[in-house]
Amino acid sequence: MDTERIVETVKEEAKKVAERYGLEVFDVHYRRESKGWVLRIIIDNPVGYVSIRQCELVSRDLERFLDSENIIDRSYILEVSSPGLDRPLRDERDFIRFTGKLAKFIFKDGRVIIGRIKGYENGVVKVLDGKVLKDIDVKDLKEARLEVEF
Repeated sequence: MDTERIVETVKEEAKKVAERYGLEVFDVHYRRESKGWVLRIIIDNPVGYVSIRQCELVSRDLERFLDSENIIDRSYILEVSSPGLDRPLRDERDFIRFTGKLAKFIFKDGRVIIGRIKGYENGVVKVLDGKVLKDIDVKDLKEARLEVEF
């Protein structure tokens, strides 16, 4: 099975497994890295943060599925993790969910703004940059990520 089909098949099963624990699949990657082939499943909790225990549960369930279905015909490392504290913000749901949080916005033209998300409506993120409220059209963004606050 080629890598694209492996990712599709694993993603479908990972969605079912994640749903059992009230989680979502954020991303699935399968690629060769310096340590060998890695199947990386990134899970998310729509109402909070992902615990180590949740990663462990999803990993065990997926491991059983992968072993029984024999989808991957080479040795690989299975990793299950969260998107992290500096997670990417990819869609409307993320901007709404993380309203009030500090984020870094990288524009296609190279500009960078770090500010607090104040809202989202019709493809525009409202961001408090210092004391100035700015409207950022998501079409102008190359990337947006949460910033880690201490």
